[in-house]
This record gives sequence, C-alpha cells and structure tokens, in this order.
Amino acid sequence: RKFIVITVMIVTMLSVTISLFLPLWYKSTTTIMIPSGGGNSFGGLGASLSSFGLGNVFGGSEDQLKIMTILKSKKMLELLDEKFDFQAKYEEKYKFKTYKKLKSNYRVEVGEEDQIFISILDTDQNKVADMSNYVVHCLDSLNIAFNTSKAKNNREFVENRINITMDSLSFYENKTTDFMEENGIISLNEQLIVEVEKAAEMKAEIMAQEIELALKKEMLSPQNQQIKALEISLNLLSAKYDDFFKDTSNDKLLINLGNVPNLQKQFARLKRKVMYFSK
Repeated sequence: RKFIVITVMIVTMLSVTISLFLPLWYKSTTTIMIPSGGGNSFGGLGASLSSFGLGNVFGGSEDQLKIMTILKSKKMLELLDEKFDFQAKYEEKYKFKTYKKLKSNYRVEVGEEDQIFISILDTDQNKVADMSNYVVHCLDSLNIAFNTSKAKNNREFVENRINITMDSLSFYENKTTDFMEENGIISLNEQLIVEVEKAAEMKAEIMAQEIELALKKEMLSPQNQQIKALEISLNLLSAKYDDFFKDTSNDKLLINLGNVPNLQKQFARLKRKVMYFSK
C-alpha cells in the first residue's frame, strides 16, 4: 500500500509539473452546411453560400468531393503557411516538414448531415479562429479560381475551334472560287440549262440541214452551188456543236458537256464543304 501511494503521488506531481511547462493548445472549428436540395429548402443559406462562390458546387457527392479535395490539397497548406508563417512557428527548416506538422493539426471531416467540419489546433488563442476562417476564405477563392479557369479553358477551346473552322471555311471558299474560274462556272445549273437547250437547237438544225442536203443531192447535181453552200454550213454548224464537248473551246461561258458529271460531282463536294463549315 505504501508503495502504491508513493508511486501515485510521484506520478501525479510529475504530471502536474510537466503540464505546467507544456503549452496550451486551442481548437477552432468552422462548419460548412451543404444544402441537399438547393437553397430554397434552407432559407437564405443557399444565397449566403452563393455569395461565397460556393453555391454552384454544393448539392451532391461530386460537389462535396470537390470541396474536400480543395480543403485537403497542398495548396491549402501553402496558403495557410504564407498567411500565418507556420514555418517560423514550428521552427522547421524545410517546407515539407512544416506542411507535415501543419497537416497533423489540421482536420477536415464530414458529419452525419453531410456538413463539413474544418478544425485547426494551435497554441495561439488569438489567431486559431482566424486560421479556420481563413481556410473558408481560401476555399472560396480557390473554388472561384477553378471555375474561372474552367470557363476560360472552355472559352479558349471554343475560340480555337472557331478559328480552325473559319480557316477551313475560307480555304474551301477560295477553292470553290478557283474551281469556278478554272471551269468557267458562273451558275452551273443555269449554264447547263441554257447550254443544253442551245446544243439541242443546234442538233435539231444540223439534222434539218442534213435532211435538206440529202434531198437536194437527190434532185440536183453534185456541182450545184446550193449543195456546196449547205455542205459548208453543215460543217461549220457541226464544228460549233462539237465545241460543246471539247476542252479547247475558247468560249468561257461554255461548259464542257462531256465533263459535266465530274464537274457536278466536284462542285457539289466543294459546296457541301462550304456549307458544313458555315454551319
């Protein structure tokens, strides 16, 4: 009994003595409430969170995970160290050791109602509350920065796609213009209608002159001037008709009818490209 009493007294005295030399630690906890169905069910809470830049990320496990990731990130530790100089407070030479100690005194937990508790332990009673509040301030700033960065990336992506599309559109517009100039195309469909009608008229006239020539050869002698005049006229008319199907035609308004299917196909493809990039 004597041994037990003496041991208890010694241990008690040592504990009291040591506790007097140990610094006091203070804990500050900030709670973030996450509305489950939107701001209306929580009165003005949703609007309050929106004013912090957090309203658009709450309301689901994915948003909660995003917030937890921000709170537990190395960036958050860096911001706290920059603000309150934990490296000097912990008397550490290297940053990674400072962050390790800070991380051991920094708690982020999720409650039963999906609220998030942010707690910080520190020996400075006057600053510990400022530290936990500063975490919420940094959460707000980082969240806004991430959302802004995402919006910027989306805008840059869209602008880049628009620039590429505009370049492609300009390329095919110029290519279509060059194709029209090379092939004498003003309005392909209208030119074909006029040209086919003209060719049909010339073909009909050739056939009529051929019939007339055949009849005159039956009635007149081969040396007759009328027969010679009809032969010359028929040869000129046939040569002119053949120009519709030759690439050597000097008439820029004429389209080579022999190449019409290929021209229509190429022209249709170019117009389709222009229409595609325009849309």
